[in-house]
Parts: sequence; structure tokens; C-alpha cells
Amino acid sequence: MDPNRDFVVLGGVGIIGRVVVRDLFESHPQNCILIADYNEKAARQYCRAFRSRRVTAAFADASQPSQLAKLFRGHPVVINCTQHNFNLNVMRAALTARTHYVDLGGLFYWTRRQLKLDKRFKCAGLTAILGSGCAPGITNVMTRAAADKLDRVVSVRIRVGTKDFNPPASSFCFPYSAQTIVEEFTLAPWIFEQGKFRAVKPRTAWESVKFPQPVGAQWLVRTRHSEVATIPLTFRKRGLKFCDFKVGFDRAFVNEVVKRLKNGWTVRDFAKLPAPRGQPNDYEISRVVVAGTTNERGRRRRRILVMDCHAKANRRWHSSGGDIDTGCPPSIVAQMIATGVIMHRGVLPPEAAVPVAPFFAELRKRRMKIKTREVKP
Repeated sequence: MDPNRDFVVLGGVGIIGRVVVRDLFESHPQNCILIADYNEKAARQYCRAFRSRRVTAAFADASQPSQLAKLFRGHPVVINCTQHNFNLNVMRAALTARTHYVDLGGLFYWTRRQLKLDKRFKCAGLTAILGSGCAPGITNVMTRAAADKLDRVVSVRIRVGTKDFNPPASSFCFPYSAQTIVEEFTLAPWIFEQGKFRAVKPRTAWESVKFPQPVGAQWLVRTRHSEVATIPLTFRKRGLKFCDFKVGFDRAFVNEVVKRLKNGWTVRDFAKLPAPRGQPNDYEISRVVVAGTTNERGRRRRRILVMDCHAKANRRWHSSGGDIDTGCPPSIVAQMIATGVIMHRGVLPPEAAVPVAPFFAELRKRRMKIKTREVKP
């Protein structure tokens, strides 16, 4: 076994954590995975399902950095699949254990705080890649790919739409983390406008976006997201003036969540709701629209590039398209760190550290498609 291919998946029995573990296990025969979770019983149960010595399980408490550091020691990379409010704890534990770090995002605020650990990770010779799922993650790398085709980058608009082909659930349920959804609906989203960060009202700026089939037209709304925390910093010197994020949600679902919050519901109440039942059957498209200019024969030409990532459910893994495009990328990025494909040190967003072509090639292996087109300004 290659000792560099020894990964810790923290929160490994969560919806996304399970996909990360599965992808690590199936993508390379030398990968060893430690499933670390507060729910040790579930971790050991999931571990046994693999029937392999390459997969082990352990208890982990994300609120206790000292315990995490002992767990991480000797493992080259930890993939943090816990809630974003634990990110700083896990990063500090990784520093103590001298372990590289990958996470799913910090919902803007936590990401900005995490970036402040850059010098400490550099001094330790360690890499931390923040927001390596789909959005953030794939969207950041697509932004880099589009920006590399331009001399000047003016605006970045990120849009995510999903089509679920299953009949509507008979009961009110959440498609993913209750805490994340409640925060997305209630916390002020940040946008980057006229070269400055600005908070705007939650649940505003609804927009109808036409995605390719089978997703089609979707209503999207602004929510707080991590891409807006890093992309403006990465491309500000390239002339970036605007960046925002919008995602598709059914208006009736949004209104119901807000109504229950006003009636006294808490995140814990929402977390008790039943998960969607049945075999996942959805299709997700994550899009970046990057506008800018190129200099051609002494003349500045305006250009708009659109990049879409297509992902569909994996029935063998019992995972939705949104689970697949969120869970596979952190596995890919962690493996790139472990094998030396990513050599950058410090705390970095995906658009600043993840190599575009190899990353897209790995997405294609997992049946995700990247499609690029140019539209008229």
C-alpha cells in the first residue's frame, strides 16, 4: 500500500461523507480510508459494508481539536465533511497533526476566517483547499477555466439548477443538511459589486434561468455561498467587478421553511424531518457565466463564456446528482494532494490551486460532463 494514499473522512457517514468514502474506495485500489464520525456505531456499520481491510472506522468529535489531532496523526490528508462551523477546529487539528486538509465550504463567513490560517499552513508545509465540492468547488474551477481564456475578467455569475424526476414527497422533507438550508434562507447573502463586498436581503433577486434539458427552466434565488468569498479575491487584479451566486429552490418550499421558522421551529426541528425516500432520480447542472474581454489585434473584444457541469444520480451508490457532484470532487482533490499533483502550500480556494484539465478528466471518469459555449455580449 502507498502510505500517501491514507485518508481520513471526517463526518464519513453523512450524506456527502458516504459518497467521498465510496469514491476514494473505488477510484484507486491502494486508497485506505478511515471513516471518522461522532456516530461511531454508524461508522463501523458502513465500514463493514466494504468488506475490506482498506476501510476502518473510529469515533471523532469535531468540537475537540485535541482529539481530532490524535486521530489525524499519521494520515496524509483529512477530508472534512462536517458542518462548516467546525471547519476552524478541524483545520487547527490538521495543523497539529501535520495533515493536509480539504473541506466542502464555509458558507462565506467561515471561509473568510479560514483564509487567515494561510501563513500557518505555509509555514507547516501543508495544503488546505477550501470548498472542494460542487458549489463551491467545481464552480470555482470552471471559473478558472473560463477566466484563463480571457485577458480581463469583469463578472462571474454562478447558477445551480436541479430537476428531480421522482414524484413529490408525501411529507415535507429536506434534500440535504437542515442547518445549511436554514442558514441559506435566513442569512444575508453576500455579493461582490463595483469592486466591493456587500450584504443583501435574504431570499431576494429571484431569477428564471433556462438550463439545458433535462433540467430546463428553473427559478433561482440568491443565498449565502463560499464562491463569493474567494473568487473576487482571486480575480480582482484581473478587473473583476461583480460576482454572485444563485440556486434553484421551489418557492413553496422556501415559504414553508420561513413560515415554520416564524412559528418557532429550530434547526433541530428541521433535522428531525424524514429524508427523501426512494431511489434518487435527479439531474443537476452547475453553471458559471464569466464575462470579460480579450485583446485582438489591438482591439478589446467583449466575450461571455458559459460553462455547465452536468451530474446525474448514481443509483448503484443510492446517491443523487447533487450528492455525486458534491462528494466526488473532494475525493479527487485529496488524491491530487496525496500524489503531488497539487503542490501549492497554504490555505487556498479551488480556483487558485486545482489544475483544470486533470480535474475535469477525473470528473468525466465519474460521468460528469463539462460543456462550454460562448454567447453574444
